[in-house]
Amino acid sequence: MADGGHLAYGRHLLADIADTSADVLNDGEALARALTEAALAEGTTVLGTIRHAFEPTGVTVLLLLAESHVSLHTYPDEGRAFFDAFTCGERCEPINIFRRFALTSALGTYRIIHCERGEAGKR
Repeated sequence: MADGGHLAYGRHLLADIADTSADVLNDGEALARALTEAALAEGTTVLGTIRHAFEPTGVTVLLLLAESHVSLHTYPDEGRAFFDAFTCGERCEPINIFRRFALTSALGTYRIIHCERGEAGKR
């Protein structure tokens, strides 16, 4: 156990997003809002948000969570984006964050990769 009684365990979700409107993928404000709302609905604690718009297009949004992080990197000209969510402990599910985000963000198709990190159940 790490100091404070927390297990060094978490779940990581990666999503490759395709076939999504350039307008959706270039709206950093709406994407940051949707990511934040999805993370909060899953019960995470959002400690901070960083949003950066690239020229001529593209956005990166990072949410620093008490439980770890959520990130999104968009490529509007290609209709693609990469989503990443990692949550430590057993309380929050990154798949739920992604599902909520996908439902409110008019995403096209996506491929999801899950992995567990650390060792669950070892005390």
